[in-house]
Amino acid sequence: MKHIHYLLLALVCGIVTGCMDRDWDEPGTDTSLYGNSNIKEVNVITIEALKNKFSKEVSTEGEFKQITDELQIKAVVTANDIQGNMYNEISVQDATGAIFIGIAQGGIFGYLPEGTEILIDLKGLYIGNYRKSATIGTPYTNSSGETSVSRMPRGLWQQHFTYTGYRSRIEPALFADGSTKTTWDIAKDAGKLGILKNVSIKKGGYYNSDTKQYKDNVPFVAGESTYSHPDYSTSWYFKEQPDGQTGGVQIYTSNYADFAAMKLPTGKVNITGVFKRYRDQWEIIVRSIDDIEEVK
Repeated sequence: MKHIHYLLLALVCGIVTGCMDRDWDEPGTDTSLYGNSNIKEVNVITIEALKNKFSKEVSTEGEFKQITDELQIKAVVTANDIQGNMYNEISVQDATGAIFIGIAQGGIFGYLPEGTEILIDLKGLYIGNYRKSATIGTPYTNSSGETSVSRMPRGLWQQHFTYTGYRSRIEPALFADGSTKTTWDIAKDAGKLGILKNVSIKKGGYYNSDTKQYKDNVPFVAGESTYSHPDYSTSWYFKEQPDGQTGGVQIYTSNYADFAAMKLPTGKVNITGVFKRYRDQWEIIVRSIDDIEEVK
């Protein structure tokens, strides 16, 4: 009888363990201070389905639309502002795709660290794009009259998300290795966490968003060139990957990033980051300096 009792107990424990395919959230952040605990899980769709439903808005510059249906997405935070290279936004990803969420707030990494799974109530928010990068937020018009979807007020954001209580580790998918051309689809796969392997810096470009000044064909000087110029956000291109306006691949670093003044590696590197769409180019947004691995 005692033997049967232990067998039944082991069976129950196995069933419970088998249902937990994600980790419980680690203690640290007081989640009761953030989000909207009144949000309950209903009408959850995938990110791929969301982008397909609003395909015109996410693929056409200047287009956006308010979401009026009772829709939700459940996704994992893959990048935030932990080292200043991502500003007023996060990226989230599920098994089908990824999207950016604009939030007018600093220090987001404190309550939405990477790996946090959240449920987002989309009704009332806007979906569109910034330079063809699919984004959820609110409408914005810049000084030139261009419209896009940008960061929503932080109070509004707090009303539209809640924690699921789980954490998930998303492994970066291989974008390309060396001179191999990527198989990623820029419309479907943009925003995902990925890794570019065995590449070396070729040349760069500087851009100042205030003055709209752009400098192209900046030479890479081994031992001198830094991730970003003090006055410009900086893009660096690779010897092994295309650098054109269509299909080009670049690593982007804000001049406000914590590692902006650090010297670039002179040899080959593996780069992990969020592969953002910038019009018809790939723009790698690294989250921290730890995303850069020098190849020995």
